[in-house]
Amino acid sequence: MSNAHPSALGPQGPYGPPQPPHTPAGPPQPPASYGAPAPCGAPGPYGSGPAGGPYPHPFTAPFPLTMPAGVRAAQSVNFSVAGLGLLLTVVVSATSGTYASGRLLSGYLLAFVLCALAFAYPKAGNGVRVASIAVAALQILMGLGSMANGTFLGIVPLGAAVTVVVLLTQRPATQWFTRPRTPQQQAPSA
Repeated sequence: MSNAHPSALGPQGPYGPPQPPHTPAGPPQPPASYGAPAPCGAPGPYGSGPAGGPYPHPFTAPFPLTMPAGVRAAQSVNFSVAGLGLLLTVVVSATSGTYASGRLLSGYLLAFVLCALAFAYPKAGNGVRVASIAVAALQILMGLGSMANGTFLGIVPLGAAVTVVVLLTQRPATQWFTRPRTPQQQAPSA
């Protein structure tokens, strides 16, 4: 070992002569083709995943694979309010007559439409979600009108419509209704 100052070592450096940049052993690899897998961390032949990076491992879909809890809750609210409206209409018809039951039923008409739309939630596209939000918005207006006219049972469809609008405008609901579907999963077109 030399007693020379480390700065006097010259181009050799304190750890020996400079080394060439590290290259992997073996012949150079050709670029990935469509049939060959890409090396780990490199984008594949079909581009990169979300945010420019490769897809995380294990693969996570950018859309929900099962119906989100919010969509299922909106579906349940629609079913229960339509059932309650039908039950109340029958009870009011038996106790107060047809005029009173017709007046009550008019407050639940759009709840029946929402119930019909809710049957399509598992397989339908974004049009059903938008239609459900639009019908629920009309139900809110009708619920406010029936409350102003003194039909206090109109608060049930009013609250249900507000709940449906809130649940169907959340991000998981949007992702559910805009997810890609295979031809077997698509609803039949009329």
